[in-house]
Amino acid sequence: ELLACRSPFLRRRLSSIRERWYISDTEPNHTAHRLALQSATHYVLPTHWDSTIDGGLLAKISSATVHRIDGLHGHVHLRPSLRPPAVSDPPRVVVRRLLGNGEHDQREVIAIPEAAWDGLIVTKADEQEYQGNPWALVQELSAHDGVITQSVTMASEAALLGVPTLLVSAAQRGFLTRLEDEGYPLFRWGEACEGEAWHSLHAQFLTGLHLTEALEPAAWPDARAQLAQWFGMTLID
Repeated sequence: ELLACRSPFLRRRLSSIRERWYISDTEPNHTAHRLALQSATHYVLPTHWDSTIDGGLLAKISSATVHRIDGLHGHVHLRPSLRPPAVSDPPRVVVRRLLGNGEHDQREVIAIPEAAWDGLIVTKADEQEYQGNPWALVQELSAHDGVITQSVTMASEAALLGVPTLLVSAAQRGFLTRLEDEGYPLFRWGEACEGEAWHSLHAQFLTGLHLTEALEPAAWPDARAQLAQWFGMTLID
């Protein structure tokens, strides 16, 4: 999309495109950041953006306008939803593993042992192997008691919906830190799944499946309204 502002025939910018917006919540996506610095006129970055891992993006923006949105991407496309009134026996969890060929996967993906879901009813949602509608998968999260995943996107969405989530990944993101700071049920593990500390965190996650009534997460920010205002749009719901 960042390259679309250039004519493929004239090899130069199209004068008819006066604004080029760059929206990101992924600090380590340095390749996209470099492209944005060449042409973006507006940046939308979250208030929890971690500039220590963004490759210098925020510091390098000079003439463009920076808009700071209060919220995660999930605050834009999700809605707070009701959870099941009781935990299933045994608990039902979604398990999502990644192929490992994404932009950051080689540095971030950590294998999850199958023992992590022993004794649980599992809905497998591995990348490119989920049998249902992948676009509707996020709607299934609230119907489960927990999530075990390598995906930071699914982890953030599930945690926002109040679903206890075990994220096994070395990924660092500002939105993950925000979720933890605001009391969402996110359990993070960032190294090989072995040793006493791993088993302790895993046990905390399993216990957390039964303690969601005690959660008091932060208020839901109206990130959709912020975006709509900047884009001059009127929301219909």
